[in-house]
Amino acid sequence: MSGTWSGLGMRGNASASMTFTNVPVGSDRALTHPGKGLDMMLGTVLPLFQIGVAAVGVGIAEAAVQATQRHLTTTRLEHESRMLAELPTLRAQLARMRIEADRGRAHLAAVLDAIENPGTTTQLMVLEAKAAATEAAVAVTELAMRTCGGAAFAGAWGIERMFRDARAPIIMAPTTDQAYDFIGRALCGMELLP
Repeated sequence: MSGTWSGLGMRGNASASMTFTNVPVGSDRALTHPGKGLDMMLGTVLPLFQIGVAAVGVGIAEAAVQATQRHLTTTRLEHESRMLAELPTLRAQLARMRIEADRGRAHLAAVLDAIENPGTTTQLMVLEAKAAATEAAVAVTELAMRTCGGAAFAGAWGIERMFRDARAPIIMAPTTDQAYDFIGRALCGMELLP
């Protein structure tokens, strides 16, 4: 490996370039038949990656909802001697967060159902998984930062970390923009890759 990973978001990521020199690999070690690598990537690797990243996105969204709920129900406004949860605007933000997190979870559950019971929409659902869950996590963590205000920016409840972690998958290949293109291509009856 060359270099070490020192990036924003996704604490478990250790991305780094690898270079192999003078490493013979026999044809008996091939993962696919010649010319079938793309099929394996699209049929095996991509779905697992999409679903795994989607699950992380749903988890980040849920953690942000719970942290925000704890903040609102345990923090007092010093000058008014009342809980933050007593402010209707903050409760409404928390409600929006809950709905977005639940949407992300419901979509992921639908994707898993489609994999267990394959049908005509299974490939499309798998393509949607990462984009849908990542967008939900981004929306929820954005709301968490706004709802918890200065406390979130100061590091309370780890919300600022969730905010960063939620954004990392947007640029992980296939990027969210690429996923949208794949989904659009599939909807238009086109091959995923030109």
